[in-house]
Amino acid sequence: MADTTTLFPAEERDKLTLRLQNAVNGFVDGPRGSVEEVDHVLEEAIAHLTDTLAERRRVLRSAWRTTPARSTADADGGAPPAAGMAPGGALATEGTGAYTPAPEASTTDTEQLRLALRDYRETAERLLRL
Repeated sequence: MADTTTLFPAEERDKLTLRLQNAVNGFVDGPRGSVEEVDHVLEEAIAHLTDTLAERRRVLRSAWRTTPARSTADADGGAPPAAGMAPGGALATEGTGAYTPAPEASTTDTEQLRLALRDYRETAERLLRL
């Protein structure tokens, strides 16, 4: 039986998409604030995705672990987690992955912020399409 659970329920996806659009639209009036907001949107999307995938893995693992093994080759045998996965099923990450803005400095110009905003938006949009 196929799982019909979406990675992002429509309501959650729509809320994050609206926040993303509002942040992008507010860039002219507050570039730094816009970049900080899209950072938060991306962080929340990643956290939601990680939680959803970890829960899905728990369900899948419980299904095969509660059924008798056909052979010893089918058993987990303490194998290391798959690439990108931490023990217990969570996705492995380096730190929080959150964008930490530097203090307001004259060297941080609007073009750098514009490029950061663009990169965040593209990443968040790709994630929300999953």
